[in-house]
Amino acid sequence: MHEFVILPHTSEVRIKVSADSLQELFLAALEGMNSIIKNEFTREMSLMNYRDVIEVRSKDVSMLLIDFLSEILTLSHQYKAIFHSVNFKELNGTNLTVDIEGDRIDGFDEDIKAVTYTEAEIIKNENGQFETLIVFDI
Repeated sequence: MHEFVILPHTSEVRIKVSADSLQELFLAALEGMNSIIKNEFTREMSLMNYRDVIEVRSKDVSMLLIDFLSEILTLSHQYKAIFHSVNFKELNGTNLTVDIEGDRIDGFDEDIKAVTYTEAEIIKNENGQFETLIVFDI
């Protein structure tokens, strides 16, 4: 199980993400970002118009998450698409390789300019879940 909660802020949008595994945490963070970009998007209408491979190398797992989201955000702007299907090939503390698929959308509900490293620190909470905050510049 995983979840995300959007937290209010003036020029930024913050989400709190938690999940039972790192893989689920990355998926929940992507779902959270996608819900900000296009809140009414449903996968049921998916045609999988776009496919790509993302490879990310980072200093630690928190930076890896932010770099992963930043790569997908760049592709979302480039193709005007929502990337929602992720197939993990590799995910460890500093390396990530995924196949992603997504769909063209008619526009963004909110234009995220950047995914920031501010407040991003993946920890294990008292319930044994991974969690972090993610701040998006809008």
